[in-house]
Amino acid sequence: MGVIHVKKCFPTVLAATLALGLAACGQPADNNTGNTASSQAATAGQISVTSKAGDISVPADVSKIAVLDYTSLDTLQALDATDKVIGLPLSSNLPASLASFKTDKYADFGAVNNVNLEKLAAAQPQLVISADRLQKQLDALKQVAPTYYYSLDLNNYWQSFHEQTLNLAKIVGKTTEAEQKLKALDEEAAKLSAKTQGKTALIVLVNNDKLMAFGKHSRFGLIHDKLGFTPADESIKVGTHGQSVSYEYIAEKNPDYLFIIDRASAVTGKTGGAETALNNDIINQTKAAKAKQIVYLDANDWYLMNGGLNAMHNMIAEVSAAVK
Repeated sequence: MGVIHVKKCFPTVLAATLALGLAACGQPADNNTGNTASSQAATAGQISVTSKAGDISVPADVSKIAVLDYTSLDTLQALDATDKVIGLPLSSNLPASLASFKTDKYADFGAVNNVNLEKLAAAQPQLVISADRLQKQLDALKQVAPTYYYSLDLNNYWQSFHEQTLNLAKIVGKTTEAEQKLKALDEEAAKLSAKTQGKTALIVLVNNDKLMAFGKHSRFGLIHDKLGFTPADESIKVGTHGQSVSYEYIAEKNPDYLFIIDRASAVTGKTGGAETALNNDIINQTKAAKAKQIVYLDANDWYLMNGGLNAMHNMIAEVSAAVK
């Protein structure tokens, strides 16, 4: 990964941004005594939320959000709050469901794993929404504007997903809508889980010629932890990048369902690589292959937007459609 070199004008841009923010904070308050405390808070109040980046406060009517994470962008789109988005990383492969953001209306802040800090500061956002792929730039992001860090607790994925979604909804004034959508997802997940009891599954990420298995409490562990499939291997090591495995390993575990995520499809947009890699004599002899239960999951939803509100609906629906 290349190192971004920020031009020397960045401190000037950043200083100007901070100065504007301080000037805004210094505006005299409306002293109309006819207003109640609650109405004053609604007019000139702040929304406070906490994330891995710390406690932040943003205007209750926040209107300039830099969204640097496709998961969060997916959620804002689901909540019909995209009017508050001023820019995003457009240099990365943009999922088809977010294609409407690829216009001159939105600033391009670089890539999802390497943000152009100078462009970000020049846009003067009121809020930055970041995520795990930008962990190394977090301190720099916090110098630009209050930063919310979207991150799921894999040991408590479903509750964490609820909390993160509701935090974003609180920021954009869409709590009721989020609660309704989350309730629907709870029902969808419970219905699917009732159908998967006793069925074994193995989740494999295909990265060109490499195979990585994921189990419970992993980034793709939703399949086991919430959707009810029994892990074909209970001993898979938990890690961001999974456990390296072979075709022989898959045949040995011989799951009822083999769920495949093609990383190259998400990162480059090129499809078919995983199907080609797994079309061999070893895999074709497995139960999953013979029963036509090798399921190629949508890599955009599972790899790039995992935890997004729309993506979550798609993920559950996709698995549900595969269960016989």
